[in-house]
Amino acid sequence: MGTSIQKIHKKINKLNSLYSNMKKPILATNIDDFLIDHSAFFEPHKEWFDRAIKKTKDKTLSKWKGREDYFLGVNEAMKKLMPDASPEQRTIQARMWFQEDVIRYIKEHPEAVKLSVVNKLKKLKLKYKLALITTNSQNYINDILEAAILDDLYDIILGSHTHEEPNKSELIDRFLKEYGPPKYYISGKTYDKINSLLKEKGVKIIGLKDLEKI
Repeated sequence: MGTSIQKIHKKINKLNSLYSNMKKPILATNIDDFLIDHSAFFEPHKEWFDRAIKKTKDKTLSKWKGREDYFLGVNEAMKKLMPDASPEQRTIQARMWFQEDVIRYIKEHPEAVKLSVVNKLKKLKLKYKLALITTNSQNYINDILEAAILDDLYDIILGSHTHEEPNKSELIDRFLKEYGPPKYYISGKTYDKINSLLKEKGVKIIGLKDLEKI
């Protein structure tokens, strides 16, 4: 009898917790240069092109490193590396290599995780539903978070499809359709286009220094 009552109480507490979480406003973030240092993504990015240059023997690919339109260079390299594959297959393989390198880098460089920011977000989790919007692949983002020991931080995680080229604007649109506009959005790197898109929907863009005030 006592065990049955305990189980009922646990279920009630779980339902109350779920209901409480549903009512919380959403605080959305990215991950690159916010929770995890940019080096954890940029070093694997450079390694990706170095590897492609070595395999294709095409040194001109180095011009794509660090560029906003770098995926044009990825496509150029993958056509040489996988000439008989479909564009979708090439994109999947290219992104898999990159994401695996990111995971390895984080495991080898745990200091890349910004613990002070993580701790602030953990406190805010009591007041807000935390959402991650990232161009990292949906198939790999959980592994990235696990490598950074952040796998229990977010309530909502929206990543890009592995077979598609990463596109932050499209991700924001998907998020707004699925979850509605967050109350706040905070990003390590500033993207004017993304910020403008969110502001149009009434989302307040905040900086790291504002985390203590909300």
